[in-house]
Amino acid sequence: MSDDILARWYAALKAGDMAAFREVAAPDVMVRWNGPADLIPWAGEHHGVEAVLAFFGKVGAALEVLSVKPVERLVTDDKALIVLEGHWRVRASGQELRLRAANLFTFKNSKVAVYEVFPDSAAFVRALTV
Repeated sequence: MSDDILARWYAALKAGDMAAFREVAAPDVMVRWNGPADLIPWAGEHHGVEAVLAFFGKVGAALEVLSVKPVERLVTDDKALIVLEGHWRVRASGQELRLRAANLFTFKNSKVAVYEVFPDSAAFVRALTV
């Protein structure tokens, strides 16, 4: 079940399908991007579907996703830890980032209740402030 929820979450985000996203996200979903909120515009906690959609809008406005590849997965009934290798481009500067990040999911009632990102915040700050 958790694998299906993850597949639907990532597919909805990749396609920009907000209706599909709403189906897989809990109404009180919380996203936390770990990093300095004064330097990374989308860092911090975002509560509720509308705030989470706004979060993804900020990320998408600032970064172009060039590639994201899962390299490690640990999935249980109510949690998933996904380690990714990603390649992004900062839209404003053209600066590129290649790094690993960990995504921690918590599931509740067959939906994503919590999505937490543990990126290399220093690399994002450097790329965003060039």
